[in-house]
Amino acid sequence: MAFTKEPEIAQGSEPEESFERALIEELQAILDRKKQDLSLIDYFLLPRFGVDVAVLMQWQDHSAVRFLELKAFVGSRPGGVGFGNQRGDGPQVDLLLLKDSELHLADKYIAWVLVDGTIPAGSKRFIFFNNTQAKNAAMRTVSRGKQNNFRVTALSSKALTWDDLSAQLATFLE
Repeated sequence: MAFTKEPEIAQGSEPEESFERALIEELQAILDRKKQDLSLIDYFLLPRFGVDVAVLMQWQDHSAVRFLELKAFVGSRPGGVGFGNQRGDGPQVDLLLLKDSELHLADKYIAWVLVDGTIPAGSKRFIFFNNTQAKNAAMRTVSRGKQNNFRVTALSSKALTWDDLSAQLATFLE
């Protein structure tokens, strides 16, 4: 069960920023609970640290870092949500242009989370996916020189509720 209220995401209301604020609040709640049960010693989050959120953690027996790239689909691009800039540059594009073996290694540390703001709150509208799945969901191919977009339908079979997303995040952080 999630620790925080599911966010409202709507076109015209800074959907990705709203989603980022809500996800950071949920991450903090998850990690605060881990601190209370003494399995986690300390943590901090760095928003916009090359990706949308960097989570640095000190567990009882090891240190760890995880990165999350967030996307919000509100229907402004029919069937797609952009990543990188219009010229095909940016850390998201750089990441998805890595070799498959490098992407697989990055899956341990970097995950993507997409919210479909066209679906009502309380529904399965959150998608937690890895780098290979991100690359495969790109419209055509990931490349420089163009705006890159994800096909939302290519990811929608993995849709989760807010509570299920919270559980996926907790697993990814450990």
